[in-house]
Amino acid sequence: PRWRVRVNSEWIETDHLVLACQAHEAAALASGFAPELERQLNGVEYSSSMTVALVYDKRELGHPLAGFGFLVPQRERRRLVACTWVATKFSHRVPERLAVLRCFLGGADDSALGLDDEAVVATLRAELKDLMGVTATPLFQRISRWPRSMAQYTVGHGRRIARIEELVAGLRGLYLAGNAYYGIGIPDCIRMGR
Repeated sequence: PRWRVRVNSEWIETDHLVLACQAHEAAALASGFAPELERQLNGVEYSSSMTVALVYDKRELGHPLAGFGFLVPQRERRRLVACTWVATKFSHRVPERLAVLRCFLGGADDSALGLDDEAVVATLRAELKDLMGVTATPLFQRISRWPRSMAQYTVGHGRRIARIEELVAGLRGLYLAGNAYYGIGIPDCIRMGR
């Protein structure tokens, strides 16, 4: 076998190794055997994101939710980047009596990730009041923070990826997969996995 990795306190030997993680995590794993690959992988920039699901009693929401949600232009300088109305997109995911507003924060300004949960919800409630007229209090919320999770394809990304491919080709049995290379969406990652 070409590769020896430690997983859950156990050593595994294998001919093939797939690093399906953020580029900066793959860089840390490659640091001991491929310093140039480590450097190239660390060159892939990332932004952070946060999703907040606010769950309301539909009767109290005060909005018809006619559509799938909305995007907030960056020039409006809000914490909220986008909001989807889950039941409108996927009716089977939400009981008839409830409404779920799935809010997205992060991107270039990921400072919201440092706020505590109460501050995040208060900010979103203020912005949703302004944008949608929603004054109801959510029944509950679920917050998910995703630090350094969204690869950013900056100028020179194509050249960097070509160099990474070149370096990986010289490491028989090593494969890279994930959102750092050819697309950040789930379909992109599935295509890459195949």
